[in-house]
Amino acid sequence: MKKSLSYLALFAGILFASCANDSVVNESQEEIQSAAPISFRMNKQNITRADVKLQETNHYNFGVFGYKSTDAANPIMANYLVGYNDADGKKGYYMTLANQTTLGDKAETVNGQSYWAYEKLGSADYTYDGTEGFYTKTQTAYMSNVGNQFLRYWDKNAATTSFYAYAPYINGEGTATYNNSTHVLSIPDGSLTDGYDDASKCEYMYAATTVNKANYGTDVVLSFKRLNAKVNIKFYEVIEGYSVKIIDLGNGKEDVQAAAAIAGTPNTAGTYFQKSGFSLDFSAGTTNPSITQANGTTANNTRPLVFKEPTATEIGTSKESASASPTTYYAIPKQNSTGFTFHVSYELTSTTGEKITVRNATVFVPADKCNWTSNTAYTYIFKITKNSNGSTDPDKDSTIDPTDPKVDEEKALYPIVFDGVKVEEWKTDEPEYTISEGTKYNY
Repeated sequence: MKKSLSYLALFAGILFASCANDSVVNESQEEIQSAAPISFRMNKQNITRADVKLQETNHYNFGVFGYKSTDAANPIMANYLVGYNDADGKKGYYMTLANQTTLGDKAETVNGQSYWAYEKLGSADYTYDGTEGFYTKTQTAYMSNVGNQFLRYWDKNAATTSFYAYAPYINGEGTATYNNSTHVLSIPDGSLTDGYDDASKCEYMYAATTVNKANYGTDVVLSFKRLNAKVNIKFYEVIEGYSVKIIDLGNGKEDVQAAAAIAGTPNTAGTYFQKSGFSLDFSAGTTNPSITQANGTTANNTRPLVFKEPTATEIGTSKESASASPTTYYAIPKQNSTGFTFHVSYELTSTTGEKITVRNATVFVPADKCNWTSNTAYTYIFKITKNSNGSTDPDKDSTIDPTDPKVDEEKALYPIVFDGVKVEEWKTDEPEYTISEGTKYNY
């Protein structure tokens, strides 16, 4: 079986890893008051190339549970929504100093002030309904499950205070819970869903830290790790004399699509995970929890993955210059035996301007390259060659089916070849003439 639309899977690696000590001390040496409020910020110290601030990943909220060591039964915060105010970009939550006492310190250098806040962000507190771009009270998905959220304070009677966080905040019945007796943070099965592009809804994370008494009054620093994976695709071509543009699949189907498939001759339909949940056990401390994934909900090849075609009018001609689809797929990272058969259509343009359309070229990405793991980004790079499968016959457009797990065996591009070149035999014409005929003699 020819799979001449070849692929190369690359692992982009862990993009968001914890690099914070649980008891980071802020540079500020200002005096800590006994009634200092609890405030949050994202880690900026000991930063590595893999670390970015949470708000820079298009996340503007997280949920948090807080307990002090002297009171195992009564939380400081029970699923509080902590929101971010991007005053310049008009994103996140609308905030004012009248409602958020700790609002301020864009540079993240002053303890007790932050653009991350929770005070007055309860569902009954938050009343913004403007048009500037901030979340409004009617955007339920971004609202708190807690009616009223109050400013909370450090208690120096407790030797430590621990915080357990998750992102994005889950509104409604499927929200996260924390059991301080078992030290388990639970995100119910079905609460994590796969999706496209919108990190604020589809990219799930967790973080936890324990703050020692000596550091009360400093901002709580959280470093999040992702629970799901993300998938991107790229294309390049090596067909001499032609440029290539990725186009809609055809037969009323848009973009590039991929059907869940199990390897075989031919491939058969497979399944992948659409929903799931996680339990994070922090019994051994807040640094490295024991993580258990829920059973999950599967989707089959009737729900193919869909990636928009690259916007480039001519895709790259090397792996390094491969053209990316603008789509990011946030995947549920659960082991299975399913790969994906990608369906791609493209247009060739020759150096003379002549065009050829190739529909439904297919390639199979095996299961061992699709067993996505948490906190890992995957990029599949597809190489289009002159041996590509698919068809240039428009009569076959009506048969294009992106849910089909099979890989096409038909070769798409047949070169124009000259062979058996002949020259026709010369025609013969040999009339005979006598030179002396009609001659007169004078002797």
